[in-house]
Amino acid sequence: MAKVEILVYAPLDLKDFIEFCILGKRDASGTPLKDENGNDILGVISWLHGWNAQEAHFFHTPLPPEPTPENPNPPKHPWTFFMALVRKREGDNTVRPWFITDTSAPPKIIVQPDIFGIDKVLRIDGELGMLPDFLPIGELLAQVTSDPVLDAAFMATKQRVDPILKRLENDPEGTKRFLAALRGKKESKPAEVFKELNFSLQD
Repeated sequence: MAKVEILVYAPLDLKDFIEFCILGKRDASGTPLKDENGNDILGVISWLHGWNAQEAHFFHTPLPPEPTPENPNPPKHPWTFFMALVRKREGDNTVRPWFITDTSAPPKIIVQPDIFGIDKVLRIDGELGMLPDFLPIGELLAQVTSDPVLDAAFMATKQRVDPILKRLENDPEGTKRFLAALRGKKESKPAEVFKELNFSLQD
């Protein structure tokens, strides 16, 4: 039976992080930016499809209000929490946090992103925020709600990815390269792969 991973993170800026999930990091022309090692920064949703995740749902604390002329600097929510539930493909038993895991004894997560660029948009000190006083855990968790926009973005990408995987089902090497390209691996030459397959992550 396929497993569902529960992953929890603290974005530096929630609005920016949601955009990162969908788009990664791009220049003004829409071309993906690269990290310091030359890998494409394609974001969380593309990376999940690069491991052939079957389903994903996303949850977080409220986004800050949009600035207005009367209130140009609206207060942010006192804490920032982001959670993803990810259904893995059948037979995938690998524990896959969004940072690379050092499997030495004892195992530990090191600050080296498996999703390229994610280390620049997440807190890594473990703090979610600051409250003026204690609150019951039920009240805190009630502030975390689902994000239908991110859920829809995952499904929209899946609808683009699945036909390509179907075309490549008799080409294991082609499938491997396409999935690596979705993860932004420079060795796979993502732009070249996507062009060859007439594939785009967005409309």
